[in-house]
Amino acid sequence: MRSKMFGLLLVVLFSFGSLNAQVIGKIFDADYANKEFGEVIKSVEINNSALEDMLKSAGEYIMLNIETGTLRALDNKRNSISGFAKSESEVFYRMSTSQVDVLIQKGTKSSTQIEMRPKTLTLTNGSFTLEMVDPCPPFCY
Repeated sequence: MRSKMFGLLLVVLFSFGSLNAQVIGKIFDADYANKEFGEVIKSVEINNSALEDMLKSAGEYIMLNIETGTLRALDNKRNSISGFAKSESEVFYRMSTSQVDVLIQKGTKSSTQIEMRPKTLTLTNGSFTLEMVDPCPPFCY
């Protein structure tokens, strides 16, 4: 009986932990991403160490935009990390910083490409691409 109670307690604790932290972004093979999400319209390259510094400043989530031709980054509350939003309605793409870390580790290249595609923003390092990110607005939490 005691072990069943302990098991139930663990399930409940893990359930509450996963409710609080939603992982945003999924890593794909770059060839699959090109077929599935369209060709890259424009891209900006960033050194991984500079990107990792941005991730540390952002916390759990980071929002990125390259519409102006330069990389701009905001934290989850749209506070500036690098550059600024032109307006509250300007779309930035939100992702989990943990997923960007995984992409950097899997890709093994010294820099990452931030890419604008027809309907989304992606990050590519080596032969891996991070997508399934949330546009903000409308998906701002």
